Amino acid sequence: MQRDYRELLEEIKEITTVDGFVSSCLEIKESMFFYERDLMLAAYTASLELLIVAALLNAGLRSKRDLVKAQAEVELSMESLLSDLTKFQFPLDIQYVVDRFLQGAAVRLRWRLNVYTQMMKVYASDQDYMQDDLDDILRGAHRLLHQETSEVEPRLAYLLGRAGAKMLRGARLRPLWLQVSHPRIQVALSGLQTLMDNLRVTPYFNYPLEDLAVERQKRKKIKGNVVAELGVFRNFRQGGSGYTDMNIALERDEYDTFLDSFFTGFEFLDVEPDQTAVDLITMSLEVRLVHEGVDGRFLLRLLVYCNRWKLSQVSDVILELLAELEWDDPLFFECWSLLKSFESKALPAMRRFARAHRDSPLLPYLAVFLASGPPSKRRWSLLKEIFEHYPQENEEKANMALSIARYGGEDAVAFLEQVLASAKQGNGPYRKALKKALATAQEASN
Repeated sequence: MQRDYRELLEEIKEITTVDGFVSSCLEIKESMFFYERDLMLAAYTASLELLIVAALLNAGLRSKRDLVKAQAEVELSMESLLSDLTKFQFPLDIQYVVDRFLQGAAVRLRWRLNVYTQMMKVYASDQDYMQDDLDDILRGAHRLLHQETSEVEPRLAYLLGRAGAKMLRGARLRPLWLQVSHPRIQVALSGLQTLMDNLRVTPYFNYPLEDLAVERQKRKKIKGNVVAELGVFRNFRQGGSGYTDMNIALERDEYDTFLDSFFTGFEFLDVEPDQTAVDLITMSLEVRLVHEGVDGRFLLRLLVYCNRWKLSQVSDVILELLAELEWDDPLFFECWSLLKSFESKALPAMRRFARAHRDSPLLPYLAVFLASGPPSKRRWSLLKEIFEHYPQENEEKANMALSIARYGGEDAVAFLEQVLASAKQGNGPYRKALKKALATAQEASN
C-alpha cells in the first residue's frame, strides 16, 4: 500500500532530535544480550537510513516536487541533529557515545545521504540507467577519483547514486568492491548494500523494485490508501531482524569465489580466465591507482596469475601503476617483470601511454625495455617517438639516447648523428651524453 511519506518524515524528525537519538540508542542497548557500542550506533544508523530512503521513495512515487520537498526536510533533520549534538553537554557515558557517533557514523551518514538522494533522483528520472553495468559504474567512480578534477564530490555522489538505483532494481554488488574500493566509495557501498539487505526483510517493499511507472501503478490499484504503521522500523531498532554495515549479507558467484581465493593463496592459479575474469582483474588493479590501502599480497598474487596466463590485456593499467609507484615498492618490480614477460604484446599499450604522457619519468624505463628486445620496426618506431617528443634536454633524455645506442644498427647511428647536430646545448652535459651514446652505437655497429 502507499505509504504517506510525511508520516515517515515525522518519524525521522522524532529520532533525529537529541532526545530521540538518546532514546533510540537506549532501545537498541536494552535489546542486546551483550552491549557493544559500535553495533548499537550501526543499528541506529541503519534504521535511520532505511527510514530516509523509504521516505524519499514514497515521495518520489508521488511526484518530483514531493521528492525535492522530502529531501530538503531530511537534510534539515540531519543537520539539526549533528548541530545539536555538538552543543549539548551530556553525562559522561552519553557524551562518550555521542562523540563516537559524531566522529564515525555521522560522517559516514552525511556522505551516504548525498548518495541516497542522488539514487532516488536517478530512479525517479526518465533516464535509461538500467543499461549501465554496475561494475562499469564503480570502475568509473574510481577513475573519477584518479583524475583529481574539481567538483569531484558531487560527480562521485551522482555515479554512486546510479549504482544505488541499479541495486534498487536488483543489480548485485560484488564482494570485491567492498574489499578493495577507495574509502569514499567503500563507505557508500557498504551503506547501499546494508540498505538493500534491509529492504529484503521490510514487508512494505517488494524488493527489487520495478521501474517507477510500474511501482506507481501498483499503488493505484489500492483504494483508500492509509498510512501503514511504522512498527517495522521501530522493531529494527529494538532488536528485530535486520542488517547493519557490520553484518552485511552478500551473494557470491563463481567469479567472486575466484577473486576471493587471491586474498589467501593460489587456489585457482591453473584456471584459465575468460573475458569477465580479465575485466575484474583489470578493475582490481586500477583501484590501486587511487587507493594505496588495497591488500598488497592480493595484488601481487593477481600479477602472478597474469604472468601465468600472459594476460597482456592488463598492460595499460600496469603502465599506469608503474608511473605511480615508487621504484623500491615490491609491486613496482612485479609490474615491471610482468610487462617484460608480455614482450611485443605490450607495445600497443606502451605507445598509448607514451602519447598520453610525453614527459613521464617512466619513459626512460620504457626506452630500456624497447632497446633490450629483438629489433623490429615497431620497437624502433616507438623508441624514436618517445625520444623525439620528450620535451626536456636533460639526464632522462640522455638515458633514452643511450637506449637508442644499445638498440644499435645503422638506423640508430644515423639518428643519433642527426640529434647531436641539432642539439641546443653547445657543450653541456646533455651534448656530452649524446656524444657518448653515438660512440657506443658506432662501436656496436662495427
